[in-house]
Amino acid sequence: MQINKRKLKVIVSIDGGGIRGVLPLLILNHIETLIKQNDLGDSLSSNIDLIAGTSTGAIISAGLIVKEDNKNLYSIDDLLALYTLRGPQLFNLSSPSNEKSEGLRLVLKRRFKDILLSDLESHYAFVSYDKTTKLPFVFGRNRSELSTVALSTALAACSAVPGYFSPVKINELELIDGIMAAKNPSEIAFNHSKTYYPDEAYLLLSFGTGQLTGEMYDDIEKDVDAVDHLLIETAKSNDNLIYYRFQPDILTAMPQMDNATPENIEKLVADGKSYIDQNKALFERLIMDWKKHK
Repeated sequence: MQINKRKLKVIVSIDGGGIRGVLPLLILNHIETLIKQNDLGDSLSSNIDLIAGTSTGAIISAGLIVKEDNKNLYSIDDLLALYTLRGPQLFNLSSPSNEKSEGLRLVLKRRFKDILLSDLESHYAFVSYDKTTKLPFVFGRNRSELSTVALSTALAACSAVPGYFSPVKINELELIDGIMAAKNPSEIAFNHSKTYYPDEAYLLLSFGTGQLTGEMYDDIEKDVDAVDHLLIETAKSNDNLIYYRFQPDILTAMPQMDNATPENIEKLVADGKSYIDQNKALFERLIMDWKKHK
């Protein structure tokens, strides 16, 4: 396959990680600025052919593609403001159980209104976890039986962290946070892309929510890195895939997904900006690849 003779399908994948969703939002915002500066489109969302997300990544992904009156309902700046200004309400899980889910789910209902999954025009893959089958459950346009499900309900299912939120019941399904199955949904995004766009070339942009270390580097985090390594090797051996992974180090912030104090959010912003400043060559290479195959 001659990848330079065809336009790339742009695939975006965003990890789970609670309030640390601030990190991919900052990087997405930077990439959108570069897109505009290099005449690659009016926005990042206008370039996306498929977007995938787990937990907080599903919320961000939905925010990037949801439209009203044929216009994007939210900009990346809007989503970043939601996380930085409303983060304590969304992700502070220290309140009593019945109040925990209400903060997040009430905001989801208000932000996504009466929008149904069938109203989404872009291809998407929002990752949840089926408690019965103990397998990932992926909301996508291929699931016509779920077309009348409210977007806010699907996102609540994707972000229902066990012990903090009650499971979400949809038809016969009992769904919880997708982190239990695929915190890094990049492989799911790639596989769905091949279903929707067979025999095409792909630019896969994978956004992490911060590299965890020490005691927090558990089996879930090992799976996150395993997916990354798999896609690195896949890109090496397949000329139809260009793969980028953006995973900031957490330098000053506390890494807990529910540490949504204003002080910690400020530190997450600082860590995200530090990553952007220290990886200028990476972003330049991305734009070069993008322009080459536009």
